[in-house]
Amino acid sequence: MRVRRWWRWTALALGLGIPVTARAAGYGLYEAGAAVMGMAGAGTASVDDPSALYYNAAALTRIVREDEADERGSWYLGGSVLTPFTSFAGVNPYPGFGVTEEMDANMFVIPALFYARPIGEQWAAGAGLYSPYGLGVDWKDPDTFTGRYIVTEAQLQTANLGFTAAYQVTPTVSLAAVGNILFSKVELQNRLLQPIPGGGGAQTDVASAELESDWEPGYGWGAAISVKPSDQWRAGATYRGKIITKPSGDADFEQILTGNPTFDAAVAASLPPDQGVSTVLRFPAIWAAGVAWTPANWTLETSVVFTEWSLFSDLPLEFEQTPSANRTIIEDYDDALAIRLGAEHRLASWSYRFGYYYEQEAAPAESVSPLLPDTRRHGIALGAGFEPWNGVTVDLYNLGIITEQRSTEGVNRDGYDGEYKTYVNAFGLNVGFRW
Repeated sequence: MRVRRWWRWTALALGLGIPVTARAAGYGLYEAGAAVMGMAGAGTASVDDPSALYYNAAALTRIVREDEADERGSWYLGGSVLTPFTSFAGVNPYPGFGVTEEMDANMFVIPALFYARPIGEQWAAGAGLYSPYGLGVDWKDPDTFTGRYIVTEAQLQTANLGFTAAYQVTPTVSLAAVGNILFSKVELQNRLLQPIPGGGGAQTDVASAELESDWEPGYGWGAAISVKPSDQWRAGATYRGKIITKPSGDADFEQILTGNPTFDAAVAASLPPDQGVSTVLRFPAIWAAGVAWTPANWTLETSVVFTEWSLFSDLPLEFEQTPSANRTIIEDYDDALAIRLGAEHRLASWSYRFGYYYEQEAAPAESVSPLLPDTRRHGIALGAGFEPWNGVTVDLYNLGIITEQRSTEGVNRDGYDGEYKTYVNAFGLNVGFRW
């Protein structure tokens, strides 16, 4: 009975973790603007559209005003579509050599909407809605998937509403303060397994578990600086503070009958009741700094992004009706660094962009699982920008993310060991206009 309860509550607990297939380290997303992503996200210093609310809010003081008399607002609307593919190859002792699994093909849409405008001669203000964390996993054939006791399908969704005020201290230096409201929501489906009576240790599905939280807000702040010492050089740095949310929702259990009346009756008696459950989700602080050189019609930028993933050290769980089952799952993530390189060449009627980035993994081998097969990643981006009409811009990009094969090194905390391989393609489009 103790073993059965351990699997049951572990499955439930892990399901309330961070169910994502990552595009940035851990469960982060960096796809907030098509022009910057065309340079592989290298835009902390050179961002030149209202997505600066995400990449460097202080730069808004030079972006929103075309001339001294211009007091119109600038819009930048669009988003990205991500199409991930993940495969898994098992090793002994479980699920064993020769076992392979893969996820269903899915598309995830990430909206990115920004508005900014000048205020007076030295101020600019703006607001944006974007998704800095999230996405999900959806493993094929949930009835037979060997990791179904951990997860079969899961999603973490976030929507960040950001507000900023930027001030031009001197013609060279601008500062900004940012307020963020991050809404988060978690969904999970998995299976509960128990040994078959007289089955020699073999296990069978006895119930499905479905968890769904409500949208829960969390609050944070940020700051930024933008420096333009000459016409050919720009520099910038940003800080986005951590946000912690405490979502609560419902945990529902549905028994799967096995055809053995005695066994089914015992399972029914041991299943937990449908009840409320709550947890704590941690979204880490992010530091970024960049330098851009803009000779003639080129912009070349190098950015570094440091994410404090060590904030995600554990995952506490609290159940409303069965507090004896409360537990804390250890995750022990590590901080991660990303290096981004990008270029833009401006021609007479359009611009083209390209870039590359490398990003460290955040999850230790013990925490690499079907919920989050985190690994090192390389991104290669191509992008373009057009101005079809005066005051209207169109930016698009395509980013291929190639991840390094990641092994659990035989130490996965759920006893589910093997190697994961993920490829992600991201396509994005934003339209900007002044109104």
